[in-house]
Amino acid sequence: MNASDSHAIEPAADTGASTSDLTADAPESRSGYMSFGDHLEELRRCSILAIIGIFIATSLSLYFAKNILSFVLQPLSAILHARGLDPQAQAINPPDTFLLYLKMAIIAGFVLSMPWTLIQIWRFVALGLFPHERKFLKIVAPASVGLFAAGATFMFYIVLPIVINFFVEFGEGITIDSLEPSWITSTLVGDNAAEQTDLPEDLKLGRIAMLAKDPVDPPVGSEWFNTTRHQRCIMLEDGIYTTPMHPSQNVSVVKSQFGLSQYVSFVLMLTLAFGLAFELPLVIIFITSMGLISVDDLKKYRRYIIFVTFIVAAILTPPDVISQLLLAIPMMILFEGALIVSKFINKPKSVTS
Repeated sequence: MNASDSHAIEPAADTGASTSDLTADAPESRSGYMSFGDHLEELRRCSILAIIGIFIATSLSLYFAKNILSFVLQPLSAILHARGLDPQAQAINPPDTFLLYLKMAIIAGFVLSMPWTLIQIWRFVALGLFPHERKFLKIVAPASVGLFAAGATFMFYIVLPIVINFFVEFGEGITIDSLEPSWITSTLVGDNAAEQTDLPEDLKLGRIAMLAKDPVDPPVGSEWFNTTRHQRCIMLEDGIYTTPMHPSQNVSVVKSQFGLSQYVSFVLMLTLAFGLAFELPLVIIFITSMGLISVDDLKKYRRYIIFVTFIVAAILTPPDVISQLLLAIPMMILFEGALIVSKFINKPKSVTS
C-alpha cells in the first residue's frame, strides 16, 4: 500500500516539472487570446477614441480658423507679392469664406488628429502581437507621429513654395508682343491715344527712383519703383502702399488669381498626402520585423516598388510633374533608408556557446 502510494505520488511530481518546462519552452503567447467579439469591442473602442480626437481637433480648427487660414495663405501671398501680383486669394461666391471655414476645419481636424488616429490604429494592431513585438510597437507608434509631422512640414515649407512658384511662373510665361491697338481696333473703340504726340516744351517730367529693393525706413511721402517686383511704391504713415505695373511689350496675358476654397483644399489635402507618405519607412520596418516579407525580397522587387511609388505619388498629388517628383523622390529615399534599418534590426544574432 505504501509502495503504491509512493508510486502514485511520483507521476504528479513529474507532471508538474514537465508542465513548467513546456511553459518555458513554449512560444510567447499573444495578448489574452481574445475572442472575435472582444476584438470587435476593442475595435469599437479605438474607433470611438479616434473619432473623439477628430472632433476635438476639428473644434479647435474651427475656433482658430482665421489663424490657420492666414498660416496656409502665407506662402501664396509671399510668392505673389514677390512677383508683383496682388497677394490675395479670390472668394468667388458670397458664402465661400464661411463655407471654407467649415470645410477647412474638417480637413484640418483630420490632419491635426492624424497622429492620435495612428496611435489608436497601432493600439488595435498590438492586440494580435507577441510581447516582444509589442515592445517594438512602443517605438514604432511615436515614430509614426514624428514622421507624419516631418512629412507635413516638408510639404509646407519646401514643396508648397516650389509648386506655387511653378504654377505662377508657368502662367506668366504666356505673353503677347504688344498692347498697341491695331488700326481697326483704334477705329472701333475710338482710341485717341493710338498716336503719340510731342510733349509741350514747358512740361517737365519728374524722375522716380529705380530700386531693386525697398529702402529701409523711407520718409513719409517718398516714392520709388521696385524693379524686382515691378511695383510703384509710396510710403504713407501706416506703411508702404504698392501698385502692380506691367510693361506694354511682352505682356503676360495670364494673371494668377487663386480661388480661396480651391487653394486651401489643395494645401490641406497635400499636407495629408505627404504626412501619410512619410509613414512608408515604418510600414517597411514593421512588415519585415514581423516576418511577412524579407529585406532580400524587397530588394528583388525594387523596380516594381519604384513604379508603384510613382503611381501613388501621381494619385496623391495634383496633375503636375513637379509635385509628383517632390513626393516620389523622398518616398524612394525613405524606402531605401527603411531597408537599411530593417537589415540592421533583423540581423541574425550570433549564438555564443
